[in-house]
Amino acid sequence: MVNLIFPPKYMAVYAQCIDDSLPAFEPQEWIQEGRIYQVKHYTEALNNSEGFAVTILDADGEEIHPSPSHWSFASDRFEIFSICLN
Repeated sequence: MVNLIFPPKYMAVYAQCIDDSLPAFEPQEWIQEGRIYQVKHYTEALNNSEGFAVTILDADGEEIHPSPSHWSFASDRFEIFSICLN
């Protein structure tokens, strides 16, 4: 089981896509390079050599799912940044 990490209420987390190359499977929804997405939540890294999984939202606040079996994107496809809200 993997723990989900939700950003605290005082912080907004965003992901700018830096790699929109298609995966081996044909996705139902996909991301666009250069676009910035809001992060809903992310996972802990599974080990030191791997990144983490990021669940992102579209402009309407809906989750983007590449396929029914893939609900998140690899963090290495994004530059992640956060903004502290006052």
